[in-house]
Amino acid sequence: MDPAVIAFLVAGIIIILGFLGEEFFNRTSIPDSILLLLFGVLLGPIFQLFAQEELLGITPYFAALALIIILFDGGLNMDIREAVKNSPRALVLAIVGWILNVLVTAVLCKYLLGWRLLNGLLLGSIVGGGSSIIVIALVRKLKVTEKIETVLSLESILTDVLCTVGAFTAINIILSGEVSLGAALGSVGIAFAVGILVGLGFGIAWLIIMERIKGKPNAYMLTLAVLFLTYVVTTNLGGNGALSALFFGLIIGNSRHIAKRLKFRTTVSIDASVRDFHSQISFLIRSFFFVFTGLLFSFSSFTSVLIGILLSATFLGIRFVVVKMAAVKSELRKYETLMTVMFPRGLAAAVLASLPLTSGVPDSQVFPEIAFIVILTTIIGCTIGVAVLKKRQT
Repeated sequence: MDPAVIAFLVAGIIIILGFLGEEFFNRTSIPDSILLLLFGVLLGPIFQLFAQEELLGITPYFAALALIIILFDGGLNMDIREAVKNSPRALVLAIVGWILNVLVTAVLCKYLLGWRLLNGLLLGSIVGGGSSIIVIALVRKLKVTEKIETVLSLESILTDVLCTVGAFTAINIILSGEVSLGAALGSVGIAFAVGILVGLGFGIAWLIIMERIKGKPNAYMLTLAVLFLTYVVTTNLGGNGALSALFFGLIIGNSRHIAKRLKFRTTVSIDASVRDFHSQISFLIRSFFFVFTGLLFSFSSFTSVLIGILLSATFLGIRFVVVKMAAVKSELRKYETLMTVMFPRGLAAAVLASLPLTSGVPDSQVFPEIAFIVILTTIIGCTIGVAVLKKRQT
């Protein structure tokens, strides 16, 4: 069969599966992510319809697109007042959880696999944080309170940033041989600050322009173009583009409140049709994201499977403790179980896992295999947890 025909056939099946998966979730409480992930494994590693070498070449582009669209969607549907109010607890969940995951991964890899401590820290940096794409999609479907949705969304976004910055920092340390804690913390601080400031700046500037082009056709496409430019400028300035996409969406999604603060002459608001269209785009990107993650799977060692499963179980235990810490003296205590099972890894981990090998880090061949097992098992764990909790509510 012609490659173009195969590509369109697969695309059609993915969209159908994405739609059916949402209906399946509503009826059975089993998220569609696991079905699409396994479909990707079926297409890639089993039937080998797509060569992994070719996929690795487009992975960074697809990962960036997925993060931009999904995080913009997260900001678009987030109340800025709730975000500010709940950011301290989200920071505790993200930073404490990620640091503990990284350290425990390094120790386990050193004593079970005989790795250098730095290699273990690198793997921990890659798989130590949850997936914002999966978490945001799941909490939206579960229809939880705005407070819990905001905390979990912010936490997952922050860990995406920590994983990205941490992985690049660890790779640079390994390749250069220079260990500098100050430089590592500086990189994290710069990535956060630049991402937030550029996202806010572009968001406010675009609100001013939106006030003047209100009612014009193709408004969404212009907003999408500015979103991409926000990501480009942030990345070139050394910031985190994903974080800037979130804050750009936060400003646009809360345009009424922001417009009042800035004393605009008219009320700026996002048209319902724009929100609906972006929702469809997000659905499309999410569906392809899960399948794409499954396509990247590779397997050559049973040891990798065992380590991946062990790490996932360890992350769940650490998550339990950190959630207890973050929920102290808060109404979040009622949602501790839900917050605990929200620990899935995703495309960010899959993308970052291939970087050590392509960057020339010694003994990093098994990173993608271990990372995928962690991704698969954490998604399965999250799926089971969500299904059980949803049945308890009915």
